[in-house]
Amino acid sequence: MADILSQEEVDLLLSAVAEGELAGEHRDERALEGPRHTMYDFRRPERVSKEQLKGLQSLFEAFAREVSIVFPPFLRTVVRVDLVSIDQLTYDEFILSVARPTALTVVNMSPLEGNAVFEYSPTMVFPIIDRLLGGRGMALSEPRELTEIENRVMARITLMMLDSLRRSWDQLIEFQCSIVTQESDPLIVQIVAGSEMVILVGYEIHIGDIVGSLNICVPLVVLAPVLDQISQQAHFMRKMPPEQEALTRATIEHTILKAKVPVDAILGETVLPLYEVARLQVGDIVQLDSSPERPITVTVGGVPRFLAEPGRQREQSAVQLSGFILD
Repeated sequence: MADILSQEEVDLLLSAVAEGELAGEHRDERALEGPRHTMYDFRRPERVSKEQLKGLQSLFEAFAREVSIVFPPFLRTVVRVDLVSIDQLTYDEFILSVARPTALTVVNMSPLEGNAVFEYSPTMVFPIIDRLLGGRGMALSEPRELTEIENRVMARITLMMLDSLRRSWDQLIEFQCSIVTQESDPLIVQIVAGSEMVILVGYEIHIGDIVGSLNICVPLVVLAPVLDQISQQAHFMRKMPPEQEALTRATIEHTILKAKVPVDAILGETVLPLYEVARLQVGDIVQLDSSPERPITVTVGGVPRFLAEPGRQREQSAVQLSGFILD
């Protein structure tokens, strides 16, 4: 026989049910609000974590610093390389974003399996070639495909880039990169399937007054074996304390200020045919392009920096600085 509830138990049960209904209403209101959703595109899966991107940014910034150090003496002008972006996208999206014609170099990323692509903008390529071939580093009004000689010049530039890449990544992996091929049409460069994800690293390169761009496209499958190491490297990176940073900066500045730099006073220059040079003898007079009324140029480390007047001080030749030469 079932138990019969007393009036007091019935009242308690009714109050509990009433409270449960109120709680249920609050739960329903919260359920109606719902969780916040984030859009996810399965056609473009982002497979690189924030820690890995931070580690990649540190490595590619180190590469930019290496290039900024190596190229000024080679190009005889100021070179600055700035990292502007690191993106994840499909290989098709990268290829479709590249202008034609352009300068593309396919690079083997040994010991990693696979290739990467270095894409140089025409505004960067032609000033470099012009400067290396004796010009002043002028850009072309209309981009065009590179000649065989120009491709060889850019191959040398790429090898210098790869050497800088090797030094900037040497704590993580010992690269032995090499050039596979050079192309001008991006549509015929197929290093992975079009749907494969790639890391696209964008740089802005200042060469004197010229500004160009460099893009490095590395497939994610190529970087996959070292992504975990990159993540760990980013995790253990710590910002240098302000006191230690100031001490390090002062030490570097003190060391640099003690470095010896060659200073040359150029009295003048001239150009002679080779047959005249072959016939030069002691006592011959060579006419220079300077005159006694004009100041001479003083170079520091091979770079023109000052104007000066030649003269003597006691028993030695000397120059008196009269002005600066601005870049």
